[in-house]
Amino acid sequence: MNLTDLTDAYQRLVKAAEGITDALPITDAEHADVAWLLAHIALSDRVLTTAARELLGGATSVVVDNQPAMDAQAIDDLIAGTTHPQRIEVLHRNAVELMDLLELIPEGSWSADTQLRIHDRDGQHVSDSQLTWSGLIDIRAKQNIPGHAVRLAELGNRG
Repeated sequence: MNLTDLTDAYQRLVKAAEGITDALPITDAEHADVAWLLAHIALSDRVLTTAARELLGGATSVVVDNQPAMDAQAIDDLIAGTTHPQRIEVLHRNAVELMDLLELIPEGSWSADTQLRIHDRDGQHVSDSQLTWSGLIDIRAKQNIPGHAVRLAELGNRG
């Protein structure tokens, strides 16, 4: 599968995150939202990395449950233990690890059945859906990561 869109999306996300500084005229709540968002994405990539490893191990189907990436304690712990630049580094490192694994997935595994379990920001289960692994990665590349990058860029452009 061509991963150019996902690579580009992550690059735009990191660049936008790097544009967020303490000197920007954004509220404390917006700074907190940025911290939450970076932690959430970093944790989401860990979830996807686990599923990618399962596919590399020969699994023909995977479950991707975003609950660990929406867990308030895990997010709070990551935020409390890092500065903004460190959160960007964690996000970048996790994205690189995911991308490296995605490059190794055999062509036939991209059609693997993927059950997607979605939890909201409060950790409540909100939906389940079925799609292929390639469909999930395509959504991440074209909607999820770009949407987060736009939000961060909008904040960064206030300076």
